[in-house]
Amino acid sequence: MKKSFGHMKFATLRSRLILGFALVTVPLVILLLWNNMYATRVVHSQVALSNKNLLTIYMNDMDKVLEEIENYLYKSAEQDQSLISLSQYDRESWEYYLSKTETVNNLYTNTNYYSAADCLFAYSSKYDELFLAPQYSVSYERKESIQEKLHVLLSSEDGATFYNKWTLVEEDGKYALLRVVDTNYSSYIGAWVDLDHLMQPLDVLSKEGKGESLLLSEQGKVIANLNPVAGQSFSPEQWKSFVDQGVSSYNIVHLEKPYLLVAKQSRMAPMTLVLLLPEKSLLEGLPFFRNLTYTVPLVALAILIIYLIFLQQSIVRPIYNLIHGMRKIRSGNLSARLEDNKLVEFVTINEAFNAMATQIEHLKINIYEEQIRTQKAELKHLQAQIHPHFFMNSLNIVYNLAQIRSYELIQSMSLHLVRYFRYTTRTHLSTISLQEEAEHVHNYLTIQRFRFPETLDFEIDIPPQLKGCAVPPLIIQPLVENAVIHGFSLQNDSVFRIKVTAYETRVQEDSFLCIEVRDNGKGLSEEQIRTLKRRVNSIEPEDGHIGLWNIMRRCKLYYKSDIRMEFAAVQPGGTTITLIVPLWIHSYHDSIGEAGAS
Repeated sequence: MKKSFGHMKFATLRSRLILGFALVTVPLVILLLWNNMYATRVVHSQVALSNKNLLTIYMNDMDKVLEEIENYLYKSAEQDQSLISLSQYDRESWEYYLSKTETVNNLYTNTNYYSAADCLFAYSSKYDELFLAPQYSVSYERKESIQEKLHVLLSSEDGATFYNKWTLVEEDGKYALLRVVDTNYSSYIGAWVDLDHLMQPLDVLSKEGKGESLLLSEQGKVIANLNPVAGQSFSPEQWKSFVDQGVSSYNIVHLEKPYLLVAKQSRMAPMTLVLLLPEKSLLEGLPFFRNLTYTVPLVALAILIIYLIFLQQSIVRPIYNLIHGMRKIRSGNLSARLEDNKLVEFVTINEAFNAMATQIEHLKINIYEEQIRTQKAELKHLQAQIHPHFFMNSLNIVYNLAQIRSYELIQSMSLHLVRYFRYTTRTHLSTISLQEEAEHVHNYLTIQRFRFPETLDFEIDIPPQLKGCAVPPLIIQPLVENAVIHGFSLQNDSVFRIKVTAYETRVQEDSFLCIEVRDNGKGLSEEQIRTLKRRVNSIEPEDGHIGLWNIMRRCKLYYKSDIRMEFAAVQPGGTTITLIVPLWIHSYHDSIGEAGAS
């Protein structure tokens, strides 16, 4: 069914028009877009390759500087006798003073040759003494901060040996590279390189607006950045994922605007140099043509809309009005009619449709009225089915009372019989109050108690607020009669008790009336309960078991909704039958008035 509906939807006039237009325009638009995207990729690749080479040159220069500093440190650790002998003399000796002085002088001398190193230093682990030779450009505060940081790092348990390769160190929110070489004589020589200082040659890119550069750690954290805004845009995990692709080729990242990202890893230190180039400046005139290409689908769409509007007014709308009218008729709205159309071809169709709808409406009204009359006749027939089958027993009781000349009991019995038969023969009433039904049940049980005066007892409990509930007649008396017939036994010496109770229950926003009939008789087995549930919910009654089914059938015709009848066994003996119907308070007054008038 779904496949058929989908095929019908695809086969509509509007879909065919759109499909035909799309078969012509979509391939052309796709070709234009692909050509633009291909040109953009070519430009990206060429620019990325060119800047990758530039980035490699910068990175190689940085690695060369670090390598030269490292070679100097190794050479000094092997050949500088003053450095080697720092920890071999007594701290108060003249030789120690001369070695210390010569070491510091050598460090200051070499700062001129290795300007990339912000500080050269020597350290005696034996005496925990640090000798620092900073560049002249390093401020006094920065020198003190570096010296304090180095002393903390080198004086730790494995501090000096830990920095046997270029290692990242953070100090006052800035990152630096630290390298320490061991002389194997309890003395060390090392270098401190600020990454901001190392990045100075790339500052020209940022000033000229050609791009932004930054250094990232192996974990993707920004450790040097000439443009703080760019570095704070992503998390370390995001930067790492961008760089992993940028190292192999290139990547497009979006900061405040799109950037082309290329990256180069250092072979000397755990860092990666990243270059961000504004995409707009790389593509130059291509964005204009790309935007122009993007407008082609919009122009095609505008032409299609104008074309469809024209067809909508002349052909599609009259056809859709016809389809809409047919759907209304199918959904039950028989008052649907088609409006007049100026096209001659649709005038005949509209007239034929309107005439057909009028005939169907009249036919359905006649059928519906006939169904109502049939249901009313069925309801009265079912109601008339409940004539008292104990009529002969009642006459027999009156006869026996007459023989013993118990005239007061005869009068009482006759009065209850009159009320009972008057109620059961009022087949013209479709609605009565719960109070009237309870009085009828009281008459029935009183008549039965005349028959079994010492072995039958009953109680009827109807709350005052429920006495005015509207119910169809004869829905409780068959339940009570069923309890007497199937639950009462003369062989049992105990008193047979019947209790009729009514109460209200709510399910979400709906209120329901529950009528419960409980007895202490023989009870029901699980198999009997399942059989009763099957019988009352069957479409047709079974032979000899019409009473409970009759109640369910009449209640369904009356309430026009789901009705439930529940059965339960009571311990140690007995049965409970509960009838659950919608709670109506006021409907029965109108029905009684109409019945009286008729």
